[in-house]
Amino acid sequence: MPSKGLKRWEMHLTLSEQPLSETWATRSISQDDAVLLGRLLYEAYYGTIDYDEETPEEAEQVIQGILSGKYGPLLTMCSFLVEKQGQALGACMVTHWTDRRMKTKRPLMTLLMVHPDAKGKGMGTFLARKSIDALMDRGEKEFVLFVTVGNHDAQHIYQKLGFQVVEEFTTRRRILARFRRPPSTGSGGAEEEKKKV
Repeated sequence: MPSKGLKRWEMHLTLSEQPLSETWATRSISQDDAVLLGRLLYEAYYGTIDYDEETPEEAEQVIQGILSGKYGPLLTMCSFLVEKQGQALGACMVTHWTDRRMKTKRPLMTLLMVHPDAKGKGMGTFLARKSIDALMDRGEKEFVLFVTVGNHDAQHIYQKLGFQVVEEFTTRRRILARFRRPPSTGSGGAEEEKKKV
């Protein structure tokens, strides 16, 4: 466990139509994609601020947890994967998350990940926009995500899309470690300190 806390943002977006300037062939994510997505998660997070020496097997366990509903049911028609020759290049996973603090269910961008070989081409923005459009088709009004402060690529994408910081909190766990443990109830305590932004 890191000795120093990491700052994370909770960000919200009021949904509006998003232009898709870049395009890649996508498909919806299914329950059968755990191995493919686990490999992508490991490769996308390796060496980043959110990496904490997780193994590829642990990354696959994280994906299994998301697919099995740990953060609410996977919204398969809003979760997309770009793959080429059996390798995942990018994915956006969206769940219908219960925010226990607000006592509401909202779409949560559980993971947005792009393989290092595909970074810098707009794929992350494309996948997020595709998920936003699919959420609007479902009649959703808001989208929520959490991001580690210092994950500059992700922060740039989210701010470009219009996400606003609503809370900043400190946690002692990196993102993958948070996925391996039971989800936070948002009650604060020793693991996190929250403040409104």
